[in-house]
Amino acid sequence: MADIKLNHANIDQAADDLERSSRDLHSAVDDCMTLVRNAQQDLQGDLKNAAADFHLQLSTLDGDMTRELNAAVAALREMHGLLRDADVRAGRTIAS
Repeated sequence: MADIKLNHANIDQAADDLERSSRDLHSAVDDCMTLVRNAQQDLQGDLKNAAADFHLQLSTLDGDMTRELNAAVAALREMHGLLRDADVRAGRTIAS
């Protein structure tokens, strides 16, 4: 029984996948912001102002999204660490 060890690799994999998805989403939003900024140069008046406002909103939401996804990744990593530590403690208890 002292050899009991649970596999929590799926939690680590989930964190890796979420981290990769976060980078991909940020890249897509960044590409969109570049397109809006470039289009803004050809616009005038209210349309130009609307494009500037949209760009600002995209930037703000991208920052919020990135922070929230990073927090989720950190929570998954912490969960993985806690479960790994619990396995070690349980192994010691069973061994004694």
